[in-house]
Order: sequence, then C-alpha cells, then structure tokens
Amino acid sequence: MKFDWWTLALQALNALILIWLLSRVLYRPVARVIAERGAAAAKLLADAGAERERARRAADAVAAQQAEIAAARDAALAAAEAEAHAARTHMLAAVQADADRLRRQALAELDRLRSEQQRANDERAAALAIDIAAKLLERLPAALRVGAFVDGLATMLRALPPHQRRELADADMPLELVVPRPLEPDELQACTAAVNGALERHVPLEPVVDAALIAGVELRSRSLVVSNHWRADLARLHAALQRAAEHG
Repeated sequence: MKFDWWTLALQALNALILIWLLSRVLYRPVARVIAERGAAAAKLLADAGAERERARRAADAVAAQQAEIAAARDAALAAAEAEAHAARTHMLAAVQADADRLRRQALAELDRLRSEQQRANDERAAALAIDIAAKLLERLPAALRVGAFVDGLATMLRALPPHQRRELADADMPLELVVPRPLEPDELQACTAAVNGALERHVPLEPVVDAALIAGVELRSRSLVVSNHWRADLARLHAALQRAAEHG
C-alpha cells in the first residue's frame, strides 16, 4: 500500500482549519449558551432553594401557629371544663344547701305541728280531767260545798297583809260573799262569824250565788278578791297543767 504524505498533510490541514472554524463559529457560542444555560440553571436552583427555604419557614410558621392554636384551644377547653366543674360544684352545693334548708324547715314545721298537737292534746286532757273533777265535786253534799271552805277562807284572810285586812274591814259597803248555792241562815251566820273573827271587826256580808264556784266561798270588795273555792283551784290546776305541757 502506498502512503501519500501530501494527502495526509492536506487532510491534517483541513482538520485544523475545520477545528479552528468550529472553535470560532460553533464552540464559543455553544459554550456561551451552555454557560448561560448553566447560570440560568444555577439561578433557578438558587431560586428553588430560596423558595424551598421560604416554604419551609412558612410551614414552620404555620406549624407554630397551629401549635399555638392547639395550645390555646386546649387551654380554652381546660378553662371551660374547670369553669363548668366549678359551676356544677357550686350548683350542687346550692342545691344541697337548699335541700338542707328545706329539710330543716320541714323538720321544724313538723316539730311545731307535733308540739301544737301535743299541747292541744294535753290541754284537752287537762280540760277533760278538770271537767270530770268538777262533775265529781258537784256530787258533794250541799252542806260541805260551803261549810267545808269557811275556815279556809278565814285562814286566808288572816294571812293577808295588814293594809289589805284594813281595807276589807273599813269597806263602806257590805262585802260580797259569793257562794255556789243559797245559804241557810245558820250558814250565813257561821260565815259572818268567821270573816269578822279573821278581820277582827264586824263587817256586813251580802250573799251572792254563783253556781260556777262548784264548791267553796269567795269574798269580794271593790278592789280585793279572796277566793277559796274549787273553780279557782281547778283554774290554777289547769294553768299548771298547761305550763307543764309547754315545758314538757
């Protein structure tokens, strides 16, 4: 095979000329375009990175805001629950207090009604006992219904203070001698003698019949009454029974 150096030299020269032309006409613009594209790509990447950073910061801010909102919501729920619990506790305490007050009032009212009923029962029992005693005393012999009480009246007159005895003895009108039935003359004489002996002075007596005395006598002036009869005794007994029932 014959190798032609001139042909090789021409081809080499053509290659160098082509390379030079390409470097002048194609390579530099392409390199410039590639560089520009690279710069644009780098800028895009930088912008994307900055955007990602802004997005991350925004996401962090949103997350922080959501965390704050969640914390505020939890705090509000806790406060609402605590307030509701306090309100419920207060309401239950108020209801319990009202219930206790109503129960105390009911018990007090029940005690009052029981006391009133007991007093009424005691009063009825006392009245019945006194009525029975009065009916029994009405069966006493007529003589005893007056004569048995005259000495007691005289004793009561002697026990009076001196000024009250003088008041009775110096009366300008006859003293009323209240008796449960009309007196026989000898009974009036015995009563007059007993009164005069107790007052140590002659005092005129005016008999007055009052069947409500049941048995006994009563001496009356304008300002003084001395009683020795069953009506007064039964009245004192009734009052004593009432006081005992009230304190019992």
